[in-house]
Amino acid sequence: MEKLDCYMPRLLSLFKKKGGAAGVKLQGIQEMLYGSNIVEKRRKTVIRGLIIYLGENVEDLIKEYQDAEDANIQEDLTQHVLKIFVVNKGATDDDNPVDVEIAIEGAEVLSGISSVAQACTFLMGLIYALNLSYPKELKYTFEVFQKVEKTTSKVQSLRRKLPA
Repeated sequence: MEKLDCYMPRLLSLFKKKGGAAGVKLQGIQEMLYGSNIVEKRRKTVIRGLIIYLGENVEDLIKEYQDAEDANIQEDLTQHVLKIFVVNKGATDDDNPVDVEIAIEGAEVLSGISSVAQACTFLMGLIYALNLSYPKELKYTFEVFQKVEKTTSKVQSLRRKLPA
């Protein structure tokens, strides 16, 4: 995810230029970014913005809960093929999640992860190790996570806007 840090300023510039419904959502993302100087929260916010920018749904990858005792966590876990679950300490404190977990095919495979960005990195490793396909609803997001080279035209377009 160190590349994410390198591209963060340019991604923010692209987010500002995006129009339509995605542009409105990205404005909210930018407000969240400027409200925090915590690196992990900024990474999480940029990942969310990237997903929106690519026309995909954040909730297809990341599901957040405000209470670690939430009974819906286990129920929701069984309904998802590939998901990152984030449990926050309180209703307003998402700077320090209690736990970040990865679920694959309804089973928790990793827990105790410190951040969403780290979970995305682990998830890519699990996808390769288990020889899984990217979920089609997050095809472009995972393609960007993989590498910003040798990709589809949509991701190549993003890459041209992010010179190295």
